[in-house]
Amino acid sequence: MYSKTSSSKIAAVRYSMLLCFVMATHLLRAQESPDTLEVRKITFTSTEKTAAGKKPSAGMTVYYHPDYLYATQTQSDGSATSWLLWHHAGRLLKIEGQQGLPLNYGLQLKTNVYLPGEAIDSSTTTEKAGNDGDWDNANEYNGPGYGKINFTNDTTTIAGYPCKKAVIHYVYPPQCADGLIRSITIWYNAELPPFFLPPFTCLQKIPGAALMMMVETFDGATDGYKATAVEKQQKTISFFRPSKDIRILYPPKL
Repeated sequence: MYSKTSSSKIAAVRYSMLLCFVMATHLLRAQESPDTLEVRKITFTSTEKTAAGKKPSAGMTVYYHPDYLYATQTQSDGSATSWLLWHHAGRLLKIEGQQGLPLNYGLQLKTNVYLPGEAIDSSTTTEKAGNDGDWDNANEYNGPGYGKINFTNDTTTIAGYPCKKAVIHYVYPPQCADGLIRSITIWYNAELPPFFLPPFTCLQKIPGAALMMMVETFDGATDGYKATAVEKQQKTISFFRPSKDIRILYPPKL
């Protein structure tokens, strides 16, 4: 028969093994779901021309990680729109003022831009019957047609990063050309992780982080964003959640 001392030693060993197992489990979970993330912050300014000596107030700031994105676009009048993306969960939130509007992740982030040699979805071609110029994603630069990417050999340096150039040319039905996007010129760095958000869903086809986007419409207008700084930062996961004072609206159907 075991003595009380032996039983106590066995119990102590079992307790130690259980404690080690619990600690190892917590450590594994911490490694799988870290409280802090390494994100990249890219600060953009508007390429819109301003009066001499006046700095452009419009711009965009993007914080992103493979699973999360938080971007804020600021207009010249001071108004701002923010986007929160949880890629791993397929969630999208648009924030204006103190209100947050959940949007359909798949719909708002779709794109009809195609890589060289990629098959074009027939539903986006100019031959589609009844295509009158309407489309179901007003936040997207893609209208009733499609865009094709041309990767060039041109290079430049933006915010200290060497960049390559890609140009997206759009094709629409003749009756839909007025006011729509003719092309988007993108300068990107292939070493930085790519990102995309609803106003620039086409960036999901770019093999790197876009550091400059220039949009040209059929009426000759041009506008865009150019990066002025790229930084690595540590952010907690809570950074990618809406603040408590944001009122989240829930439409009946997304």
